[in-house]
Amino acid sequence: MNNIEAATALDSLRPYTDAEIPAAMRRMAADPTLDEVVAFAFPGVDPGAVREKLLQVRSADGFQQAFVQPMLENIIRSSSSGFTFGGERNIGRGEGHLFISDHRDIVLDGALLQLVLIYSGLPTSEITFGSNLVISGFVEDFGRSNKMYKIIRGGSGRDLVRNSHILSDHIHEVVGEGRSIWISQRDGRTKDGDDRTDQGLVKMLTLGGEGSPAEALDRLHIVPFAVSYEYESCDALKAREIYVRRRAAYEKAPGEDLRSIITGVKQPKGAIHIEVCPPLRSEELTELAAGEGGNDMIRGVAALIDRRIYEAYRLFPTNYIAYDIRSGSDAYRGREYGARQREEFVAYLKGSVAAVAGDPDELFDIMVDIYANPVKNKLALG
Repeated sequence: MNNIEAATALDSLRPYTDAEIPAAMRRMAADPTLDEVVAFAFPGVDPGAVREKLLQVRSADGFQQAFVQPMLENIIRSSSSGFTFGGERNIGRGEGHLFISDHRDIVLDGALLQLVLIYSGLPTSEITFGSNLVISGFVEDFGRSNKMYKIIRGGSGRDLVRNSHILSDHIHEVVGEGRSIWISQRDGRTKDGDDRTDQGLVKMLTLGGEGSPAEALDRLHIVPFAVSYEYESCDALKAREIYVRRRAAYEKAPGEDLRSIITGVKQPKGAIHIEVCPPLRSEELTELAAGEGGNDMIRGVAALIDRRIYEAYRLFPTNYIAYDIRSGSDAYRGREYGARQREEFVAYLKGSVAAVAGDPDELFDIMVDIYANPVKNKLALG
């Protein structure tokens, strides 16, 4: 692929420039979808007032300040018991970063990072999102106005290689220019609560930039972070998918991604916490690169990211209760939760799976694993 072809492809994927924002605002203001979004994100607010505010926006930062930040704060107020964060000191000021996190919710994981950056007085980052989520012109305008970079999903093996090079080059360009970008540790959400960084993601990151793979990764100033939800986003939907996959190939139903987005945003999540991890250090990458082969380094970097995330992941009573249920012990009773909390959580799990078609006992076990696995991963660190 030549430079012209690459530039043309990138032009349809990248976030809008500030010069393109006013036209996107006009399209969004004229789209009837805006009424539904306002009713959902800003209950009781006149859609006409939102339209007028959009038409005054002249930049991506302006769009985030006028629309996205208030929307996220409304979501937190309506669907959680509180949002906290820590470790922001690990984000170097005046330089770009590649943020990599566990992936539990389709839209909130990367979006909530933006609140951390805003509250810390730092520039917001680009956010990657899958092309399968772009279901309308309104969604495309909203996403690309919100600094989102579209990742092409699907296609042939040749398409996959081509799109991986385009994505890697873009990430390296963003960080090289002193800006930041977020990507999840894997393509799809973690369904079973067992967070694992895809080695293919690490390999993709080495395709761009200059120098050896370790040098290319080092230039990205990789900062992992852990996003933790007291109540797992879309837990019953994830349990259903695991249940079906045990029996047959799983195929998404029409509109399933949209349903998961809405459920994840609206479902009560209890407490939410983001912990920014220490960045991957040059000496760590150099040491991993000294192994027997390139694949050893790729596996090592993926494991290093996992370790950072496991160490930083905040465990809640829901996790400890599930672990004790799974292990058949009372290891954390009294220390991390009480008898009443356990009764309430078990009732929650049973109530959730009661609405899912299938064997309720197996579905209950799947739900328990979703919440127990983060404890197992943290214990495995020793």
